[in-house]
Amino acid sequence: MARRAFQAIEGFMRGTTIVAFIDAVCITVGLLVLKVPGAVVLGALVFIGAYIPYLGAFLSGAVAVLVAFADGGLRTALWVLGLVFVVQLIEGNVLQPMIQSRTLQMHPAVILVALTAGASSAGVLGMLLSVP
Repeated sequence: MARRAFQAIEGFMRGTTIVAFIDAVCITVGLLVLKVPGAVVLGALVFIGAYIPYLGAFLSGAVAVLVAFADGGLRTALWVLGLVFVVQLIEGNVLQPMIQSRTLQMHPAVILVALTAGASSAGVLGMLLSVP
């Protein structure tokens, strides 16, 4: 049983790393196109934030929007907000269930239900531990 649990955690972390990398690359490229300062650092923040389901993506996206607002004004901030929203929407609803289902060998609907149940019962810690 311990071996199976370790394999589940390993698969979850591998899938999360793949999703985080794709997410960070897409947002970094968008920030570079929009000429937001510190785009690579913000991309690294997105990568790290992707390990915290839901909350990490929101916080790292908010930081990117605030940096864009401080440097380029409202117009740049709105473009970054749109970019972050689209990337997070695709990542959360398409990439993550698809990749996690392959790395965990579970149906994507089971993963989404487990994340929701974990969040409602134990908050952020429940989201982190519910799927593995």
